[in-house]
Amino acid sequence: ADFLHFSEDTRREDVLAPEKQETCTLIWTQPETHRIIREHLADSAMYSGLVRGKGPRYCPSIEDKLVRFADKERHQLFLEPESRDLDTLYIQGFSTSMPEDVQEEMVHSLPGLEHAVIEKYAYAIEYDAIDPLQLRPSLETRQVKGLFTAGQVNGTSGYEEAAGQGLMAGINAVLKVRNQEPLVLRRDEAYIGVMIDDLVTKGTGEPYRLLTSRAEYRLLLRHDNAQERLSDKAFRLGLIDSARMEKLARRHEETDALRQELKELHIPPACSHPVLERTGLEPLRQGSDGLELLKRPGVTVQGLLGRNVDPEAAADLEIAVKYEGYIAKARRDADRLAAMDARKIPEDMDFDAMSNLSLEARQKLSAVRPETLGQASRISGVNPADIAVLALWLEPEKRGDRT
Repeated sequence: ADFLHFSEDTRREDVLAPEKQETCTLIWTQPETHRIIREHLADSAMYSGLVRGKGPRYCPSIEDKLVRFADKERHQLFLEPESRDLDTLYIQGFSTSMPEDVQEEMVHSLPGLEHAVIEKYAYAIEYDAIDPLQLRPSLETRQVKGLFTAGQVNGTSGYEEAAGQGLMAGINAVLKVRNQEPLVLRRDEAYIGVMIDDLVTKGTGEPYRLLTSRAEYRLLLRHDNAQERLSDKAFRLGLIDSARMEKLARRHEETDALRQELKELHIPPACSHPVLERTGLEPLRQGSDGLELLKRPGVTVQGLLGRNVDPEAAADLEIAVKYEGYIAKARRDADRLAAMDARKIPEDMDFDAMSNLSLEARQKLSAVRPETLGQASRISGVNPADIAVLALWLEPEKRGDRT
């Protein structure tokens, strides 16, 4: 089977084989479970008023599920072994803020857990967060110079979100000490860039989680091209070594060699040919080369060449060729955004003095203080007409008129 991995440092032997992993069990809540929860809803910290914060949208408590999805007769739960060396299970999907005695009833109403012993009770937490609109794209706070924040304090939820912010905050704190420009990843460069831009441009009224649907250029943000997108930046910052870069260069060379080989592979029309037989294609009406044939569904580099090839280089080429038109369009759109993000807005820009801006735009721009024209265009309430006015004000001669 293919060995799929996120990091080039991950080796096959580092990952526990699926057949050696512990299995999870799927169960469902019962009518008795729902009866207990509904009878004690007022005892829940989330519903009694004890906790007033807005809960996470994508992992609600079990009592929240019953209220929000009252039409559902049951909800699925996963029994997850916590360790291969322990006899404890975690009930995934059963988070709650009910009192301990009610939790006992709830758990014992579930199939297979009638006599279960609860080792750790569930609980709700509520925490304060800063308004992420008070952050710069570098994650430095506007109020306190040199203070960088990351994670839940910025209004996010999830380990991955916190890790991504922590990485960027750490990088930019070091760059700040060195008096160097901060590293700000664009929305077309990384999902981290999408997340941070969302936070500092739009803010959040609930725990933020990064979803692929938030990225308008997700065709460019693929797992297979993460190295191409970010390795140069990581190398310049000293986050990866030259060996990693050399390995990436060899993969590029192999991909280019495969491309050239397919380009030189010519198949004449209306005749039997080994390539057509291997790939299961009908005789061609007109001649073609290997790259053109690779665009067809089900056709692979290995099938066209009839030999084993480097799987990662082949995958790179297949994606680039099969989705060439879509990728090119996404790249053009992203380049337009990059051009807008390259136009810096002076930190002392007086938006209130721009009478041609709508009142809402002046208020939003003054509150968010965008650092680029692109960031300004993504602020809710700032329309294209406002961006056109702002772009005019950013022209050098216009700034000269102001001064």
